[in-house]
Amino acid sequence: MIYLFWSLPLVAIGLLMASGRVSSVGAGLSGAVLAGLVALAAAPVPMTAFDVATAAAKGLWLAWLVAAVILAGLFFRDIVSGDDGRARPPPAGPEDRRRRAFAACFLVGPFAEAATGFGVGQVATIAMLRGIGLAPLHVVLLALFSQILVPWGAMANGTLVGAEFAGLSPRELGTSSAILSVPLLAIWLALFWRMAKAAGLEGSGRLLATELAWVLATAVLLILTNRQLGPEIAALVALGPLIVLQFWRDERPDRAAWLSTLRVGLPYAGLIAGLAASRGIPALADGLGHAAALRPFADSPAWLPLLHPGSWLLAVGLVTALVSGRRRAIGPAAGSVWRNGRNSVLTIAVYLVVARIMADSGIAAALALGLRQVLGPFAALATPWLAGTFGFLTGSGNASNGLLMTSQAGIASDGRIPLAWIAAIQNTAAAALTMLSPARVAMGCALVGHRELERAVYRKAWPLGAAPLVALSILAALFIIGS
Repeated sequence: MIYLFWSLPLVAIGLLMASGRVSSVGAGLSGAVLAGLVALAAAPVPMTAFDVATAAAKGLWLAWLVAAVILAGLFFRDIVSGDDGRARPPPAGPEDRRRRAFAACFLVGPFAEAATGFGVGQVATIAMLRGIGLAPLHVVLLALFSQILVPWGAMANGTLVGAEFAGLSPRELGTSSAILSVPLLAIWLALFWRMAKAAGLEGSGRLLATELAWVLATAVLLILTNRQLGPEIAALVALGPLIVLQFWRDERPDRAAWLSTLRVGLPYAGLIAGLAASRGIPALADGLGHAAALRPFADSPAWLPLLHPGSWLLAVGLVTALVSGRRRAIGPAAGSVWRNGRNSVLTIAVYLVVARIMADSGIAAALALGLRQVLGPFAALATPWLAGTFGFLTGSGNASNGLLMTSQAGIASDGRIPLAWIAAIQNTAAAALTMLSPARVAMGCALVGHRELERAVYRKAWPLGAAPLVALSILAALFIIGS
């Protein structure tokens, strides 16, 4: 009975969102209130009202770190959107539109997400999808595919956290996660085919075979780069050459087209290159990190302004406006940021408050332990669902791994499933569900300027999360049966 009581915040959020009558912010607020009450009444780690307030403050601090990216991303989008149409000539026909949509969803978006994280891949993907004339709902739905490689997002930040808590090397967890991602990529490709058709982007048999080949190449290169280079730059190295090859093959650009694409792509390239360098070059990362830092809570991430993606989005947006002669666009873009991003920020804040209260009170770990005790050798079957739940709530594989990886890795102690595989299931499941997190959906709706689309997005996009969870559960069952 106590486990049911501890799970009340999650149950309430799920029921309220399923009802369709309460917004994600309203459901999150209800869950936050319940989480606080449950923590005060019967938390595994006794908490006072001050402790609950402190946990809520930690959640708000984490929300600021993510919200800064969203708000800066909206500013960046508004500044560079004036030049989006110059990147390439208008699509010549249906197949051209389809090829560009696939490249945005499976190559460019995931590459940007791998470099920056925090859903920034959506910014580039939505800009490209809007350029081919899709309706706002379909733009938001297809842009979710930019999140298919979240285990390597933000230079594999979440995977590195998961490896630390699981007691594995980053390469080992990265490689295992890449292998598990192969069936997930196949599932997402099939769902992309269905959603693209609904959006009016028909694909011939030849085109479908080509898209399958690109995805298989991505999967193979992702495994090899994780094994040889480690997860931090694995996705960047795997996708970079494929993006250049795809553009050359499908567009057959002449010199003028290369120069036009280069000019319009410079803000995005500068953003990605700057972030990749600031994270991938140790001396530069160390210097920028020590130049300025703010850490209000010892057990929460620090805000490093010179390394934070939000700072880079803002800086590159400002430089773009100045260099391109669009100084007058700065004021209107800044003025619209809060109006367009408010719902996203509030959504992120309430769900991270819920997650932090449940973590600090010991409820998250206790629920995971309870599942192990009840299910025994079959506890691994619950790993994808528990990991996915917290990935959905927090919008972060980093947060989900930090909350749950230690307890989930304990499942490997009976020897039925190797540690690397149970950790990879936790890592990939948490990442898969960030795609549908309220933060990601709200961000997508804000970027297209239609916040009212949120419910419609969930009605059509739920298979993107459900199918990977089922697949990972089947894989966990196969491990159990084969042990």
